[in-house]
Amino acid sequence: MSGRRGWLVVLVLALVAAAVVATVVLRRPGTEEALDAWDADLRVSVRVIHGDRTVDVELTDCSATRGRVAYEGPRLAESEENWKAAHDYRGVALGEIVDRSVGLDEVETVTLVALDGWHKTVPRSVLGGTTPAGTVILALSVDGEPAEEWDDAPMLVFLPEDERFSNDDMLNAFGPDLSHYFGDTPSTTGMMVKGVVFLVIDYDGGPLPTLTDL
Repeated sequence: MSGRRGWLVVLVLALVAAAVVATVVLRRPGTEEALDAWDADLRVSVRVIHGDRTVDVELTDCSATRGRVAYEGPRLAESEENWKAAHDYRGVALGEIVDRSVGLDEVETVTLVALDGWHKTVPRSVLGGTTPAGTVILALSVDGEPAEEWDDAPMLVFLPEDERFSNDDMLNAFGPDLSHYFGDTPSTTGMMVKGVVFLVIDYDGGPLPTLTDL
């Protein structure tokens, strides 16, 4: 009887623990919207540079945003589309990162700089997620791959509502000057900045930061 009673005690404790875990749901302040939280042991940061001020932002302190998107590459012919395979991304909204560090009202542009120096500039009008470019995120994982194993993280990703980031979407959201081109042909694939390290607020055209600035 003692052995049976012991198993019953273990079973009851397990059920109680499961019930407690099931009822602990983090929610966005002031709403009933559940937060998509990151694993507690995952730490990924970027350095935000605003003039002489620098702020290191832990991306995993922000709630996660998910989405699926396919990018359009350069058209090989006038009537021939060049869509790439769609992928599922999980990351952090760029607008939230900027708002936490310097405040969106203080920003005209954000230039994202990668480990290898590749960079792209996002205007404030795009940060709000209301343009054809959709929600802008720094992706930390792709297709369910653990964030720790994805070499391209953090990566600049755009998530339009229709899950297709077309060259026309890019041109309409960014204008001709901030869009990416393959030769003379627009291509959204070049907007994917991989391994983002720095966010430079209102970049003035001077030397971009490098790893020696960390």
